[in-house]
Amino acid sequence: MEKRSFRQRVSKAISNLYLTYLRKVKKIDVGEECNISWRATLDRANPKGVHIGHHTRVMLEALIIAHDYSRAAADGRKMWLHTRIGHHCVIGGRTIILPGVTLGDHVFVGAGSVVTKDVPSHSMVAGNPARVIRTGIEISDRTQILDFGTLVNHETKDV
Repeated sequence: MEKRSFRQRVSKAISNLYLTYLRKVKKIDVGEECNISWRATLDRANPKGVHIGHHTRVMLEALIIAHDYSRAAADGRKMWLHTRIGHHCVIGGRTIILPGVTLGDHVFVGAGSVVTKDVPSHSMVAGNPARVIRTGIEISDRTQILDFGTLVNHETKDV
């Protein structure tokens, strides 16, 4: 194990303090060894509906939502859902994950993507709406891609 600089040790301590705050105060289900940006927005209306697996990284300005007022019942009840992110995932910057979506393990979500549907494990998704662009990927404990898998061939239609 390599020796960390003073700055790295302080950064790690602050990161651990922030994760403790998310777990204890906000009651968000956050796994071990996660790295969540301070500038990421985790649902404030229904924080108990956000579930993040072990060794997952949530990047800058990502938005994870676990409630939906627009699809609420006609009588005005709020719609509380559970948004789940698996283990060893990477959520790119400015990504939006909509309520009720489940991401499998070893999922990489490209920056700026809007995830509207469930994503299978070992996949890379990107776009608006997000769609699978690679399958069979493998992500390490340090959230680095070990195996890029195979490219998914989407048939394009002429407009």
